[in-house]
Amino acid sequence: MRRLGFALALALTATAAFAHDTFNVRGDDCTSRNFNWDGEEAYVEKQTINAGALRSFKATVTHAPISVVGGNAGGYSVEVCKAAARPEDLQAIRVTIDGGELRATGPEGRRWFVHYKVRVPDGANIDIEADNGPISISDVNGTVVTRASNGPLSLRNLSGNIDATTKNGPISVRGGSGTMKVQASNGPLSVDLEGSSWRNGTLDASTRNGPLSLKIPRNYASGVVVESNGRGPVSCKAEGCQRYRSQRSDDDDRRHGWDDEPRRIELGSGSEAVRLSTVNGPITIKDDE
Repeated sequence: MRRLGFALALALTATAAFAHDTFNVRGDDCTSRNFNWDGEEAYVEKQTINAGALRSFKATVTHAPISVVGGNAGGYSVEVCKAAARPEDLQAIRVTIDGGELRATGPEGRRWFVHYKVRVPDGANIDIEADNGPISISDVNGTVVTRASNGPLSLRNLSGNIDATTKNGPISVRGGSGTMKVQASNGPLSVDLEGSSWRNGTLDASTRNGPLSLKIPRNYASGVVVESNGRGPVSCKAEGCQRYRSQRSDDDDRRHGWDDEPRRIELGSGSEAVRLSTVNGPITIKDDE
C-alpha cells in the first residue's frame, strides 16, 4: 500500500507591507481587538483548512506566529487568522494548499498579517521552522523537529521524540516526557519540570551565551544535573541545593561568580534523566511551588 506523506511549507512576505507602521498583536484569538495598526483595530477573518489525510506536517514560516496543539482526533487542520488594515485588503489575502504546500499571499504594498494555529493528532510527525516569529507547541505526542531563529520557542507538555533549537531567541520547556533534546544559542533557556519524575526517556537541554533557569518540584524522583562552563554566577535556592552549597559558600559564589570554573549541581534522586547546561550564562534554580 502506498503511504500518503505530504509536507506543508508556509512562506510569508507580509512584513514589508507595514514596515513603517506600528502593528500590535495582543492575543491569538482571531478578533479585531487583538490586532491593530497605529491603534486602529484591524479587519480580521478566520479560515480553517482541513488536512486530515496528511501523515506528517512540515511548515516554514517567516514573520508569522505559529502555534501547534495536539490531541486532535480528526487529524491535521490549520486555522488561519488573517488581519488587514482595510477591508478590501483582507479580502485579497489568500491562503491555500497547492501541491502539498500551504501558501499565503496578499495585496502588495498593503498592511496585512497571518497567524497560524495547527491542530495535530496523537502520534503526529511535525517539522516546524520559523524566522522572525514565535513558535508555540503544546500537548503534542509524537515526533517533533522545530527550529526558531530570531524568535521565541515554547514547548509545553510534549512527549515522544523532540528535537528543538533556537538561535537569537529564548526557549522554554514546561513539563513533558520522552526523549527531548533542546539547544539554544544566544538566548535564555528556562525549564520547568512537572510531576514526580521524568518518564520514558531523557531531557538534554543546553544554551550557549544565555542564562539558564530551572524550576524543580520538591522530592523529584529523577536525577537532574545542571552544569555551567565559562563566566556566569549561580543562584541555587531549591530544596535539593544543599549538596552544592555544602561545597561552596555564598562568599565563594560572590568572589568567584564570574570566574571560568566549571560548576556541577546534582538534584533530585534516582538515575540521571535530566541534564541541563550553559556556557557563559548565569544559572538560577528554584523550587517549583
